[in-house]
Amino acid sequence: MSTGRATRRSTRPRTARRAAARAARKGADRAERRGRQVPPTVDGFSAALADRGYDGVAEALISRHNQRMQRLHEAAEVLQQCAFPALSGYLPMQLVAQELGAHPGRWPSHSGGTWPDHLAWGLDSVAAAVRLMLAIQPVGAAVLSRTQLERWSSNLRFNSALAQIQGEDTAAWLTRLWTSPGVSLIPRSSSVGALFADLSEVLHGRGPLMPLVWLDVADVTALPTGDQLRLMDTLTDAQLVSLTQLRNCLATAAEEKDWPVLAETAAAIRLIEPAHSWTPDVAATVVPLIPSHFAGLEGQLGALATGHAKSMHALRHGQDPEYPSETWPLFAFGQQRFRALITARRAFEHERELLGERFGEHGIEELGTEAVLSGEMAAMLAVWLRERNTAPLAADAFAVCASALRSAHWLWLEDDDRAMGCLRCVIEQLARARTWRVKPERATRIEATQNATPRDWIEGSGWRRLGLMNRALGEFAHGSTSADWSLARDALVALQSDPQDELARFTGRSHALSALIFMVSVECSAWVDQFSTELGEAYRKVIRINDDQANRAIEALMNRAWNARATPLRRERTTSPHDDRGAAPGGSGDAS
Repeated sequence: MSTGRATRRSTRPRTARRAAARAARKGADRAERRGRQVPPTVDGFSAALADRGYDGVAEALISRHNQRMQRLHEAAEVLQQCAFPALSGYLPMQLVAQELGAHPGRWPSHSGGTWPDHLAWGLDSVAAAVRLMLAIQPVGAAVLSRTQLERWSSNLRFNSALAQIQGEDTAAWLTRLWTSPGVSLIPRSSSVGALFADLSEVLHGRGPLMPLVWLDVADVTALPTGDQLRLMDTLTDAQLVSLTQLRNCLATAAEEKDWPVLAETAAAIRLIEPAHSWTPDVAATVVPLIPSHFAGLEGQLGALATGHAKSMHALRHGQDPEYPSETWPLFAFGQQRFRALITARRAFEHERELLGERFGEHGIEELGTEAVLSGEMAAMLAVWLRERNTAPLAADAFAVCASALRSAHWLWLEDDDRAMGCLRCVIEQLARARTWRVKPERATRIEATQNATPRDWIEGSGWRRLGLMNRALGEFAHGSTSADWSLARDALVALQSDPQDELARFTGRSHALSALIFMVSVECSAWVDQFSTELGEAYRKVIRINDDQANRAIEALMNRAWNARATPLRRERTTSPHDDRGAAPGGSGDAS
């Protein structure tokens, strides 16, 4: 029998924890209010430093991130109207894939071990790109859209036997491939080569899609304009090209099973319709899946997933679904995000079991904070450099770097290999910015070529020894069947300080992300010095680095990469028709 005294004693710790939590929230709210009052200028940040010390700088950067997330609420309807049409056929196509044998519980980022699973992965990849469009992260959305465009162009090439001629420009070949006899595309996506070129250009920090990058990084309260929304259609158009071939693959797979009704059903699925249903709380469907978000997201995403499951069940049994088809894109998106949430939670628990005593309970949260402080300063430098107009192309480099780093972190949380493709953009643009700082004349010559490669910037910046890292990350930025993500993961493992450690094979991608967050922070601090040495020193305190230690750490990474430079990234492929049509760049095998 318990006593009142015992009860009071047992409640005190809980009461204390609640009081501490309330105090922490109040402190965070005050910091947020202060941060929002800091103008996004050098003078504004300098005033925050004078008033609050380096905490004032940190508050301003974190507030920009929070305002960026708030913008998603304010632009929710228009963003969903722009992005959701690509999900019009998701639910019925997923139903066909599952009828063919796709596993409904497959992790969305896993490319699958069977052909039906691989096709379902293609559908999930479209939803993943839509998520980044809703988050106004155009670089990450372009990485996902381009890898899928390459993947399903490889499939079409195999089935049409229309190979790329030696020396033929890839964009020209893709246009020739997708306009060959027997290929049917909806009119808005007829110039596939132009789509590919535009997606590729923005990944290199140039081209017609750069206004979307500036929408992401510059004014964090600005809503998309009509012109910017039309530019987003390029991403949707690329997704529709992939969906066209995915639909063909589903219909063909049904024919091969001698299921003519299912084949006809698949072939008749409409790929795009105007969006008529959306959620007012879009941020809940796109936020980064860090552990502190898990509990709060489960209810809303679970409700959308339930609506999706009910609609699938009704269609599977020949019944009229309870919900109209206008709601299906939203339900389909919600269930993909719900499965991603389950993936992130399981990956977190798996890492806890795997690392044992090495596991840091708050490590993922801390890495997220480091990513915010690094990416937001890169975004600020992009704005300041553009306003100063002495190195506008360095401004573009920092803009792409900031956007790509955010997408890399968000995708990494979901065990998605394409996070590393985003990091390829980060390392290229970081090297570009560094070249403008340390060798401006060489940067001018490289820019003059108008088609600079990542290698040009890596070598121009003095980071030639990081060639292996650049090439490994580059594999993940491509989705054709010639890319080998498995070997690229091995190369990332080799870059670690102790690649022979029993856990090293599980942490290659985590190390790459952490290393580049660190390198972005270091380069940002050097650039901030050019505006204000006091502000540069304050930022170093925010990110807790000093130049000597930073230089030694980067030097050690470059030496490891140079010593491992012979690590292979491609291998001979022997495929049967089934292997080729189902070949993915590589399934996820890294727990990091």
